[in-house]
Amino acid sequence: MASYTQRGKNSFTLFVELGYDENGKRLRKTKTIKVDSRLMKTKRKLEGYLEEEWLKFKMQVEAGEYIEPQKKYFKDFVHDWSEKYAKSFYAKKTYNNYMEKLNNYILPRFGAMRIEQIKTLHIVDFLNEASQPGFGKRKKDVPLSSSTIYELDKILRILFNKAVTWQIISKSPMESLERPKLKKRKPKFYSGADFATYFEALDQESKQWRLFFLTALITGFRRGEIVALEWTHFDFDNLQIKLVQSIPLFENGKPLIKSTKTDEDIRVVDMPEWYMDEMKIFYKEWKKEKFSAGDQWEEKGHKFVFHTGLGRPYNPQTPTSKWRQIIKKYNLKDIRLHDHRHSMVSWLLENGGSIKEAQIRAGHSSMRTTSDIYGHLSPEGMKKTAEKFNQLNPNKYKNKSS
Repeated sequence: MASYTQRGKNSFTLFVELGYDENGKRLRKTKTIKVDSRLMKTKRKLEGYLEEEWLKFKMQVEAGEYIEPQKKYFKDFVHDWSEKYAKSFYAKKTYNNYMEKLNNYILPRFGAMRIEQIKTLHIVDFLNEASQPGFGKRKKDVPLSSSTIYELDKILRILFNKAVTWQIISKSPMESLERPKLKKRKPKFYSGADFATYFEALDQESKQWRLFFLTALITGFRRGEIVALEWTHFDFDNLQIKLVQSIPLFENGKPLIKSTKTDEDIRVVDMPEWYMDEMKIFYKEWKKEKFSAGDQWEEKGHKFVFHTGLGRPYNPQTPTSKWRQIIKKYNLKDIRLHDHRHSMVSWLLENGGSIKEAQIRAGHSSMRTTSDIYGHLSPEGMKKTAEKFNQLNPNKYKNKSS
């Protein structure tokens, strides 16, 4: 027979008896449920519903599948997750990104709630509000980007799934929710006439910054990969650069050097001869600069190509700021530093390069990734495509036929 008692107007506590312990203490599991007010109107329907819920509860207990809700605040769970799992499991940059999103958006909303009390509707309301202007600590007048909302959803899923794994809750409130739609950002890039003003602007900058941005354009490397380049990665005889490390961020004032090596071969990028000739000259100047600095040279174990003056590599944020200054100073077409990478692939494809060549140079794991990102053509590329159809001019075929 079902065992339960009414607690409130619409709530009941279910009991499953488990006998007694060695000290004669009664053992039992309890679970409180809420009942739809419509069921409360009919005694027979109410009893049938409670009987059914009690049987399901009893089966869970006997099978060892029932997890008692823990009265743990969400902020305390996030702290445990951070210290006991996330810090050691995720890369430093990823961890910092997750914690930033948690502190700015998620914890202000859910931190003071008990984790078992966070329901699906709470998440739906949160993500809906996140898409409105003025959301979060910073109160910006523009809504969060679709990629940020997508990431908030991702972080919440990670947290609640881990809470289920650790048996803090029995089911994630995200389980039945669809992922937010992610709007694909159309890549911006330089092509055609853009390069004339671009090169003219770089010619007026220092040699170091000129070569930094040319490296970004021709290799397609990311900013963290360029600031981590060392002279030992340059093969002047074979006109190649080896990509073996990156600096995603600085930690306690020091660069965090991360290997880019995988189980596959080290990524090697072939470079044009004119570029390598310029880098040879730059290397000679670099060695003179190091010699002049003497004991003041800060980096003893590394030979960073681009540095702040005494061998110390740039923080990845620095070239981004410098690029923004150059755009404003010379009134260039507004693209991100990362869009140098898009410019490289776009130029390669427009000038006869294959998707496979673009994939290898960009370091993508598959051609599908390259095609999905760069499955577009610039206006110049469109014109070249159209010009190819000149060969299908019907008049040419008529002349041959006659």
